[in-house]
Amino acid sequence: GGFLIRDDANGGVRRPVATLSGGETFLTSLSLALALSAQIQLRGEYPLRFFFLDEGFGTLDAELLDMVISALEKLHTQQLAVGVISHVQEIRTRLPRRLIVEPAEPSGRGTRVRLETM
Repeated sequence: GGFLIRDDANGGVRRPVATLSGGETFLTSLSLALALSAQIQLRGEYPLRFFFLDEGFGTLDAELLDMVISALEKLHTQQLAVGVISHVQEIRTRLPRRLIVEPAEPSGRGTRVRLETM
């Protein structure tokens, strides 16, 4: 009744998802989210042009983080923008545009959103 992962980097061995590291779990979740998004795109009457990814990047080592960011940069096209929600500094410095959200204050000032570009 559980899920198995085929580990092609290890000769195609099948292993339970409980054996995945944090980075492997993140990559698996990212792959599933992107595949699901593609299927939704194919079935929709109106194409979605934006995809958000929320945190999880902190579980990645530097090499894996570089690989994920490179893959996300390749996904970004005229038809699809990928938004990343993260507090990981390496991501913040690498992405060319950022929406900075400043939360509302008790004094009554509302939430502020500003765009930063490199």
